[in-house]
Amino acid sequence: MNKFYTAQEVADKLKIKKTTVYELIKRGELSSSKIGKQLRVSEEQLAQYLDGAAQISTAAQTRDYQPESSLLKRDYLLHSSGLIISGQSSPALDLLLNQLPSTPGSLPVLQSHMNTYNGLYSLYFEKVHLACATASLEDIESLVPGVSLTAIRFCQYPVGFYVKKENPRNIRDFSDLTRADIIFANREKGSSRRVLLDRQLKASKISPEAISGYRNELVSDYSTAAAVAGGQADTALGEGYAARSFPGLTFLPVREETLYLILRSENFCAPGFQAVADTIASENFRRTLSLQTAYEKLSTCNYLMVCVHIFIYSG
Repeated sequence: MNKFYTAQEVADKLKIKKTTVYELIKRGELSSSKIGKQLRVSEEQLAQYLDGAAQISTAAQTRDYQPESSLLKRDYLLHSSGLIISGQSSPALDLLLNQLPSTPGSLPVLQSHMNTYNGLYSLYFEKVHLACATASLEDIESLVPGVSLTAIRFCQYPVGFYVKKENPRNIRDFSDLTRADIIFANREKGSSRRVLLDRQLKASKISPEAISGYRNELVSDYSTAAAVAGGQADTALGEGYAARSFPGLTFLPVREETLYLILRSENFCAPGFQAVADTIASENFRRTLSLQTAYEKLSTCNYLMVCVHIFIYSG
């Protein structure tokens, strides 16, 4: 049976600080799983990290963030007795993981911390059971080709710019990112924020090289918001909810995004999956999420069947 360690136990084994363990996890260098509300590192994940560290000592590795390599380490997850959900921390996903255990028919859940594109990639290769994704249905269909999928709408939420209180730099739109006095905190490749930014830059014919900080990648909205709040950057793109954790920030909404939970349609009636849908559809879930976030456009748990063509399935 695969043994799981706490962050402190990993720190003791590696002879490093506990905070360094969290930093390794955040950078994607050490894989982890979320069991309930607790972050854990399995014996196999720790062994894979040690193997990778040995290889790095003999081969030049210049990239700090390597999501592709972490994807190849997750085959053991599918041998677990529960469900594996990929997704970075968000109010909707965190609430689902909190409420799901009390739903009849639910199974234990492991959270695999991956962004939208890496999560969908893992779903395609059957390394996770469900993937949280902020992407258009067309993008989802193209990233998981030839597979019949069910998309459960979580909610719609605002995405925009984080700026200092009262917006002293007078940042209004994407063209302001090219100004010489603006430093931008970017998200990693494969995240929905990065995709939105790159598409906006392409549509506006703005070169990424014209943006100071474009190459500075962080792996969560909270990280980019903290960079702006701490003065390391002047602005960043992220979910409005994260800005509330930083009293010195103002949020400038740009657009609404939709968060989906994606699964293979063949699994929808399998044990545990219906409990996920029932939890999201429940009045308690929608009411609590609304109170926590003030989001207005929450899921009524409509299911979309995504195949070669997209059509509505009434759940």
